[in-house]
Amino acid sequence: ILLSAFIFFAYVLLFGKLNLQERSQVWVIIALFLGASMFWAGFEQAGSSLNLFANRYTKLEFGWLTLYSSWFQSINSIFIIIFAPMFAYLWIWLAKRNLNPSTPTKFAIGLLFLALGFFMMVIASSIVASGSQAMPTWLLLTYLFHTFGELALSPVGLSVTTKLAPKRFVGQMMGVWFVASALGNLIAGRIAGEFNANDISSFPDQYLNIVLTCSGAGIILLIASKPLQKLMGDVE
Repeated sequence: ILLSAFIFFAYVLLFGKLNLQERSQVWVIIALFLGASMFWAGFEQAGSSLNLFANRYTKLEFGWLTLYSSWFQSINSIFIIIFAPMFAYLWIWLAKRNLNPSTPTKFAIGLLFLALGFFMMVIASSIVASGSQAMPTWLLLTYLFHTFGELALSPVGLSVTTKLAPKRFVGQMMGVWFVASALGNLIAGRIAGEFNANDISSFPDQYLNIVLTCSGAGIILLIASKPLQKLMGDVE
């Protein structure tokens, strides 16, 4: 998947007959492509390692009330419905005051929210490693922060890709945007495969590695946001 994306970007840059501005904007798309891939690699743990954690290590019985691990798969959708209008209003409110973050900054925010969500899992898995079951609130907080990250990154990425792509490559660039999702899903599966259900003591360190990786990527994007914004030209 990564090779196909590399070949496509190389073809566009070398043989796409781009002017200087278009070439700069394609480089921004490449940076956002990598950021999005990393985000989805963590976010898509929802259907794998996080769901297994909900099923095996989370307290689900509370007297007469029994929760089911599959219910946690609906939490992100519920949070999206609740918070999407708020995020949409937030960007408009900030834009009116010339405070709206640039697209690379929003991507960085998305990755940092993702890291914050996995930090909740570091705490939850530490509780499990000590011999207790984790309360479901830890997973709720994880999904909440992941949803915030998704709202900061996903719709923004869809929009800016159409604006940055050279006109004759818009359709293909949108396809490549979804290739980033495919790559992220693939990496997510490989990360989940590293979790050994029989070695609970390793969970905190594994989740901490994800926290450090995501936060590191977010900080790098945050530092690079101003140069990337310049490359974007008049695209907001």
